[in-house]
Amino acid sequence: MLPFGVRPGNCRRSHGQPSADTNGTDSDGVDTCISDPGPQVFNPSIADVLKVQNLLQRKVPRGLPEELIDMIIDAAEYWPSIEQKLEEHRIIQKDCDQVLLKTVPLCYDRKSLEQDSSPTPLPHRGAHPCRKIVFNISSHDQGSGKCRDNMYEFSWTWFDIEVIHGAHTKNMYANGIEQEILDNERGQVRKHYTEEDALLLPRHNKLQSNGAHVSEMQHNIIVWDYRDDIQADSPEALEIEKTLGRGRLTLDGHEVRELEIGDSIALWARARFPGWSNHVHQASVRIYWAV
Repeated sequence: MLPFGVRPGNCRRSHGQPSADTNGTDSDGVDTCISDPGPQVFNPSIADVLKVQNLLQRKVPRGLPEELIDMIIDAAEYWPSIEQKLEEHRIIQKDCDQVLLKTVPLCYDRKSLEQDSSPTPLPHRGAHPCRKIVFNISSHDQGSGKCRDNMYEFSWTWFDIEVIHGAHTKNMYANGIEQEILDNERGQVRKHYTEEDALLLPRHNKLQSNGAHVSEMQHNIIVWDYRDDIQADSPEALEIEKTLGRGRLTLDGHEVRELEIGDSIALWARARFPGWSNHVHQASVRIYWAV
């Protein structure tokens, strides 16, 4: 896989290292890139993965054992995936946090969730099949004020992730329309956050902060991998949080490893304090799982 150019907020991954992904295309040729043009990668369908598994099991002389096939597939990162996009410009004002998008529940098809009373999960391997999650965000804050040497220090616009457990049971879709299932998803009601509120300030489990007082577009690609293992109290995690704006509690891969079949991921955009606003131009989340 060709590396994506490192930019502020992005980083590359070798095992145990924070990661960046390449932009890519779906198997049907639809461009999934939302940031600067770069190297492209093929995202296989479920049928593609099953075909390769069959070739390794039946066409190779004597066939390969299933455990070895799984190891080969994982080493090649040859996993099916599904992507959810936000393609409209949104401006999140002070204390009017919004959900930018919610992913289709893991290992489920949206049409089956809408049409079937008891939908069958898509093919998957194990109880925790998620292998990688790629977040792609193009955003910036209001841009006024003095920039600091540490662009993420005292930044009051950022992004959080909320896992919706058992989302496949919550009637997320009806008549072709995605339903709101979380409180105040569109930021209809301005909330008043106090010092006791956990969401008043960005926390160490944030996904990504915008650079403070930077009006230029920032393209951030954040990759969570099930093999990530950077501990939150390590010097490396502290440096990533300081220089890249990522939350140091999100670097050990536990979110990926713990995601369950039927779970959905909600991407929240937040802004705090008078005069601050989060300008989101594009966003996407692509989830990969093992078959």
